[in-house]
Amino acid sequence: MRWMRLWLWPLALLWSLALAFPRVGVHEGFTRLAFDLPSKEVRHTLAQEVGALTLVLEGVSAPAQDQVVNSREVASVQTLPEMGRVRVVVRLKGPVEATVRRFSDPERLVVDLALKAQTAPSPPAAPAALPHRAPKPPRPVVLLDPGHGGVDPGMVGYVVEKEVVLDVALRLKRLLEGEGVEVRLTRERDAHLSPDKREDLSRRAALADSSQVNLFISIHVNATPTHTGRGVEVFYFGRAQDPRVLSQVIRENGGGELGKRLTQEAQSVAERILSDIVAQANQRYSQRLAETLGRKLSQATGSPYRGSFPGDFFVLRYAKVPAVLVEIGFGDHPVEGRRLAEPAYREKVAQGLLLGVLTFLANGAYAR
Repeated sequence: MRWMRLWLWPLALLWSLALAFPRVGVHEGFTRLAFDLPSKEVRHTLAQEVGALTLVLEGVSAPAQDQVVNSREVASVQTLPEMGRVRVVVRLKGPVEATVRRFSDPERLVVDLALKAQTAPSPPAAPAALPHRAPKPPRPVVLLDPGHGGVDPGMVGYVVEKEVVLDVALRLKRLLEGEGVEVRLTRERDAHLSPDKREDLSRRAALADSSQVNLFISIHVNATPTHTGRGVEVFYFGRAQDPRVLSQVIRENGGGELGKRLTQEAQSVAERILSDIVAQANQRYSQRLAETLGRKLSQATGSPYRGSFPGDFFVLRYAKVPAVLVEIGFGDHPVEGRRLAEPAYREKVAQGLLLGVLTFLANGAYAR
């Protein structure tokens, strides 16, 4: 597993998500500008003069903004919409070196700005300067949400959902921390966040709406009315298109009339995503995370991968980082349900989720 430490190089990309164009991240030794682009056809030009850097993006639109940054390198960033393009003026605090990179799927442009080293003559007897060391990237923070808990047992079949998902989350926490990832939990014991289902889900969702978290993974156990379903499914936030998925969303949102009401609230948020370019970008990252987790979990356990789907899950509705709800298996299936009761199988589940998280980070899929 140590080879997975190769993911460390892009982790500086995973630190600050601002609802702006560009997204601005301030790091030790550099300032990062990240632009979410609608397509590969967008072209850019970069020009630098004394005190300012100008970036022009052809074929993209964005609202006018003036962001105060006040980092070592940058005083402010101004976004100026023009006919068929956007001009971004970066006001600098000194001469900088600009590193520009393009990423695909989803398409984005990343510009790193670092102050140029100021050279001065050294006294003849001065010792040689130590070699420059690149700043260490910040540790990523993963928020794990073991679903249900306390007064809410979740599904009950060959296993009780709230017990299985807590055990898997604690195992995954141990594995991720062994790889240098910081892990937080919405619950660490058999407890609810509130006896009221709406308040409970709202508190979990609020924890994912934080600049201190990089990924949010809500862990659940699946079930079907026929007790014949088997396999892994992963969901990201969006309008549920499949009636089967909608039924599952209602169940996870509390079931019955409460589940329907909370689903309707989440649907109104999902509709707003269609007009929010930043929310759309985060939805694409969440979809990529869902696909990666699902496939790695299936490979580790041998359970079929049933796919990743958009869903109006109340707990995912306000996440500003890649966020998914993963159904690790069907607790009412006569084979898979019994497997989920076995500690060795739960360890395989945790290993699969670990590989999914590390692969997602290693691919640099989420530039921030």
